[in-house]
Amino acid sequence: MKLAVFGGSGLSGGAVVRLATERGERVRALVRGAADPPAALKDAEVVRGDALDPDAVARTIDGADAVVSTLGGFRGPESISGGTENIIGAMRRTGMERLIVLQGFHIEFPGDPHNVGRAVTNVYLRLRCPPLPGHTAALGRILRSTDDIAWTLVRVPPIVDTPASGNARAGRFALSPLSKVNVGDIAAFLLDLAGSSAFVREAPMFAERTGKARRSDRGSTVAANS
Repeated sequence: MKLAVFGGSGLSGGAVVRLATERGERVRALVRGAADPPAALKDAEVVRGDALDPDAVARTIDGADAVVSTLGGFRGPESISGGTENIIGAMRRTGMERLIVLQGFHIEFPGDPHNVGRAVTNVYLRLRCPPLPGHTAALGRILRSTDDIAWTLVRVPPIVDTPASGNARAGRFALSPLSKVNVGDIAAFLLDLAGSSAFVREAPMFAERTGKARRSDRGSTVAANS
């Protein structure tokens, strides 16, 4: 499989690239700025540019079988919505279908359980980076209105920079800011999704399995590597 990765300079994106190359997959990653790319990208093909530049996005996904996007964060939150629009546009022009997007569990989707933790997280995000909640909400609207791309939005709580535990599960949970998920589990789950048709046009949450993560009656759980 040839994978196009956006956000590969970040924690989660770098973990995806590293694991993909360890598995023998070919990876092309878009990197913003002139600085040397992080060590995680040493075995990937690097494209210099910005996700807000349609031409750079098109060069990154050219010839790929699937796209994984971990765009966003407190720096450059506009890439969450604008970058995703460019990715979808480039995928449509080339006939690509599989798109995996990683974002926070604060994004609301129909069928989610009641979640006080989400409200607390949204307040924190508005204080820390006022534009960010608007861009993440726009991301949700963009994906829900996209019916010609096999997208999956994986929503996660705070990420811990630790190896895979094998204890993470996907489904609909009432998470909180105290919930967590290991970056190693995220990388494995995103890569598995990129090569499958699981959760197409769905937005599962993905978190460490604990007694505090309550599952919605409408939700389901799957093992991270199933």
